[in-house]
Amino acid sequence: MGQPAVHIDEHLLIERLIAGDPGARELLYDYYGPALYSIILQVVPDNKKAEDILTTVFVRIYSDIYTYKESGNTLLFGWMMRLTREIVFSDGSYAGGEVTEGVLLQGNNSLQRFTNTLPQDKQKVFYLCYFKGLPKEAVARMMGVEAETVAGQMKEIMMAFRNFLRN
Repeated sequence: MGQPAVHIDEHLLIERLIAGDPGARELLYDYYGPALYSIILQVVPDNKKAEDILTTVFVRIYSDIYTYKESGNTLLFGWMMRLTREIVFSDGSYAGGEVTEGVLLQGNNSLQRFTNTLPQDKQKVFYLCYFKGLPKEAVARMMGVEAETVAGQMKEIMMAFRNFLRN
């Protein structure tokens, strides 16, 4: 029989992180590290670079945890995912491609190849929602469309991405 799932009280964990508790840092890394690493590997095919980025991500999380608490964000993991994406795409050498005006132009990993197959308007939606981690409502305002339109496009994009990965 497997181990039971562990519930983490995020509020307590955040307070312990702010206090500099090394045990809290270890717990955060053990609990969320694998998921964040898989996000990085979607973009960075090199394991060594991906590990370096993960280290950078956690250093930033530990140093910015107070900012998270003050931001009013509701989900710690959502904040960490956005931070991870920002770090991955803040340096084109990590991504193996270049980001210009919200569109991935070149690169050789699956996520980049898929993005380049999308029509220009969907590339922008995908970039803003997935890579930048912006809420659909914010993307809708930026693009002058309804939030439901962005949500529908993201649903189509994610279904297309799953099909792309199967081929």
